[in-house]
Amino acid sequence: MKHVLVGLGNPGPEYLFTRHNVGFMFADLVARVYNLRFSEYPTLHLAEHRRFYVLKPMLYMNNSGKALLSAPIPVAKMPLTVAYDDADIPFGKVRFKKGINSLPSHRGLRDVYLRLNRKDVMRLRFGIGRPPKGVSMAEWVLSPFSEEEMEALPEILSKGLEAFNLIIQGKEGLIGRVLS
Repeated sequence: MKHVLVGLGNPGPEYLFTRHNVGFMFADLVARVYNLRFSEYPTLHLAEHRRFYVLKPMLYMNNSGKALLSAPIPVAKMPLTVAYDDADIPFGKVRFKKGINSLPSHRGLRDVYLRLNRKDVMRLRFGIGRPPKGVSMAEWVLSPFSEEEMEALPEILSKGLEAFNLIIQGKEGLIGRVLS
Protein backbone atom coordinates (compact mmCIF):
# COMPACT_ATOMS: atom_id res chain seq x y z
CA MET A 1 0.00 0.00 0.00
CA LYS A 2 1.23 3.48 -0.85
CA HIS A 3 2.27 5.86 1.89
CA VAL A 4 0.80 9.37 2.28
CA LEU A 5 2.87 12.42 3.21
CA VAL A 6 0.85 15.45 4.29
CA GLY A 7 2.67 18.78 4.57
CA LEU A 8 0.75 21.26 6.72
CA GLY A 9 0.58 24.96 5.91
CA ASN A 10 -1.68 27.81 4.91
CA PRO A 11 -2.67 28.58 1.32
CA GLY A 12 -1.86 31.93 -0.22
CA PRO A 13 1.26 33.89 -1.14
CA GLU A 14 1.19 35.91 2.10
CA TYR A 15 2.00 32.72 4.07
CA LEU A 16 4.57 31.29 1.66
CA PHE A 17 7.72 31.63 3.81
CA THR A 18 6.17 31.74 7.27
CA ARG A 19 7.11 29.36 10.06
CA HIS A 20 3.66 27.74 9.91
CA ASN A 21 4.31 26.74 6.29
CA VAL A 22 7.39 24.60 6.81
CA GLY A 23 5.20 21.53 6.16
CA PHE A 24 4.30 22.93 2.72
CA MET A 25 7.96 23.70 2.09
CA PHE A 26 8.83 20.10 2.92
CA ALA A 27 6.06 18.72 0.67
CA ASP A 28 7.33 20.93 -2.14
CA LEU A 29 10.88 19.64 -1.62
CA VAL A 30 9.74 16.00 -1.77
CA ALA A 31 7.79 16.72 -4.97
CA ARG A 32 10.79 18.51 -6.51
CA VAL A 33 13.30 15.79 -5.61
CA TYR A 34 11.06 13.07 -7.04
CA ASN A 35 10.07 15.22 -10.04
CA LEU A 36 6.36 15.14 -9.14
CA ARG A 37 3.69 17.64 -10.17
CA PHE A 38 0.79 18.60 -7.96
CA SER A 39 -2.75 18.21 -9.28
CA GLU A 40 -5.15 20.76 -7.82
CA TYR A 41 -8.39 19.66 -6.17
CA PRO A 42 -10.89 21.95 -4.43
CA THR A 43 -9.45 21.42 -0.93
CA LEU A 44 -5.95 20.07 -1.55
CA HIS A 45 -3.03 19.61 -3.90
CA LEU A 46 -1.91 16.04 -4.60
CA ALA A 47 1.21 14.61 -6.23
CA GLU A 48 1.67 10.89 -6.90
CA HIS A 49 4.76 8.71 -6.92
CA ARG A 50 4.64 4.96 -7.47
CA ARG A 51 5.40 4.45 -3.73
CA PHE A 52 3.68 7.42 -2.08
CA TYR A 53 1.40 10.44 -2.37
CA VAL A 54 2.23 14.00 -1.31
CA LEU A 55 -0.68 16.14 -0.14
CA LYS A 56 -0.98 19.80 0.77
CA PRO A 57 -4.34 20.71 2.38
CA MET A 58 -5.51 23.99 0.82
CA LEU A 59 -7.89 25.03 3.58
CA TYR A 60 -6.38 27.04 6.42
CA MET A 61 -4.21 25.19 8.92
CA ASN A 62 -6.95 24.58 11.47
CA ASN A 63 -9.03 22.75 8.82
CA SER A 64 -6.28 20.48 7.49
CA GLY A 65 -8.15 17.30 8.41
CA LYS A 66 -11.31 18.57 6.77
CA ALA A 67 -9.36 19.13 3.55
CA LEU A 68 -8.04 15.56 3.65
CA LEU A 69 -11.53 14.09 3.97
CA SER A 70 -12.27 15.10 0.38
CA ALA A 71 -9.04 13.64 -1.04
CA PRO A 72 -9.47 11.38 -4.09
CA ILE A 73 -7.52 8.67 -2.23
CA PRO A 74 -8.51 6.88 1.03
CA VAL A 75 -6.17 8.86 3.31
CA ALA A 76 -7.85 7.54 6.46
CA LYS A 77 -6.86 3.97 5.55
CA MET A 78 -3.29 4.50 4.30
CA PRO A 79 0.03 4.76 6.16
CA LEU A 80 0.31 8.46 7.01
CA THR A 81 3.13 10.89 7.83
CA VAL A 82 2.38 14.51 8.67
CA ALA A 83 5.11 17.18 8.38
CA TYR A 84 4.58 20.39 10.36
CA ASP A 85 6.13 23.17 12.45
CA ASP A 86 6.75 22.66 16.17
CA ALA A 87 7.45 25.60 18.48
CA ASP A 88 8.56 23.25 21.28
CA ILE A 89 11.59 22.20 19.24
CA PRO A 90 14.48 24.63 18.63
CA PHE A 91 14.88 25.98 15.13
CA GLY A 92 17.03 23.71 12.99
CA LYS A 93 16.05 20.46 14.68
CA VAL A 94 13.82 17.82 13.11
CA ARG A 95 12.14 15.17 15.22
CA PHE A 96 10.26 12.00 14.30
CA LYS A 97 7.52 10.47 16.36
CA LYS A 98 5.25 7.54 15.64
CA GLY A 99 1.73 7.69 17.04
CA ILE A 100 -0.33 10.26 18.91
CA ASN A 101 -1.12 9.59 22.57
CA SER A 102 -3.21 12.65 23.42
CA LEU A 103 -4.98 15.58 21.78
CA PRO A 104 -2.28 17.52 19.87
CA SER A 105 -1.79 21.21 20.71
CA HIS A 106 -0.83 21.98 17.09
CA ARG A 107 -4.21 22.84 15.61
CA GLY A 108 -3.51 21.54 12.12
CA LEU A 109 -2.36 18.18 13.44
CA ARG A 110 -5.28 18.18 15.89
CA ASP A 111 -7.76 18.54 13.03
CA VAL A 112 -6.11 15.67 11.12
CA TYR A 113 -6.16 13.51 14.26
CA LEU A 114 -9.81 14.25 15.07
CA ARG A 115 -11.31 14.13 11.57
CA LEU A 116 -9.42 11.03 10.41
CA ASN A 117 -9.62 9.38 13.85
CA ARG A 118 -5.98 8.31 13.55
CA LYS A 119 -3.65 7.64 16.48
CA ASP A 120 -1.05 5.87 14.32
CA VAL A 121 0.12 8.98 12.46
CA MET A 122 3.87 9.30 11.95
CA ARG A 123 5.09 12.85 12.47
CA LEU A 124 8.02 14.82 11.09
CA ARG A 125 8.25 17.87 13.33
CA PHE A 126 10.35 20.80 12.14
CA GLY A 127 11.51 23.03 14.98
CA ILE A 128 10.69 26.72 14.75
CA GLY A 129 11.54 27.59 18.37
CA ARG A 130 9.56 29.66 20.84
CA PRO A 131 8.51 33.24 20.10
CA PRO A 132 10.59 36.06 21.55
CA LYS A 133 9.25 37.80 24.64
CA GLY A 134 6.31 40.03 23.76
CA VAL A 135 5.39 38.11 20.59
CA SER A 136 2.29 35.92 20.69
CA MET A 137 2.38 32.38 19.34
CA ALA A 138 -0.09 33.34 16.58
CA GLU A 139 2.17 36.21 15.48
CA TRP A 140 5.24 33.97 15.67
CA VAL A 141 3.97 31.09 13.52
CA LEU A 142 2.62 33.51 10.90
CA SER A 143 5.84 35.53 10.74
CA PRO A 144 8.38 34.90 7.98
CA PHE A 145 11.63 33.10 8.61
CA SER A 146 14.60 35.43 9.01
CA GLU A 147 17.19 35.67 6.24
CA GLU A 148 19.58 33.47 8.25
CA GLU A 149 16.86 30.90 8.89
CA MET A 150 15.97 30.84 5.18
CA GLU A 151 19.61 30.08 4.37
CA ALA A 152 19.58 27.17 6.85
CA LEU A 153 16.24 25.69 5.71
CA PRO A 154 17.51 23.64 2.72
CA GLU A 155 19.80 21.59 4.96
CA ILE A 156 17.08 21.19 7.61
CA LEU A 157 14.48 20.10 5.06
CA SER A 158 17.03 17.68 3.56
CA LYS A 159 17.31 15.96 6.94
CA GLY A 160 13.55 15.55 6.89
CA LEU A 161 13.82 14.07 3.39
CA GLU A 162 16.34 11.49 4.60
CA ALA A 163 13.92 10.55 7.37
CA PHE A 164 10.98 10.34 4.96
CA ASN A 165 12.97 8.09 2.64
CA LEU A 166 13.48 5.71 5.57
CA ILE A 167 9.77 5.86 6.39
CA ILE A 168 8.71 4.82 2.88
CA GLN A 169 11.25 1.98 3.02
CA GLY A 170 9.72 0.78 6.32
CA LYS A 171 12.92 1.58 8.22
CA GLU A 172 11.60 4.06 10.80
CA GLY A 173 13.91 2.51 13.39
CA LEU A 174 16.90 4.05 11.62
CA ILE A 175 15.57 7.62 11.65
CA GLY A 176 17.27 8.45 14.96
CA ARG A 177 20.66 8.12 13.23
CA VAL A 178 19.64 10.65 10.55
CA LEU A 179 18.11 13.21 12.90
CA SER A 180 20.57 13.03 15.81
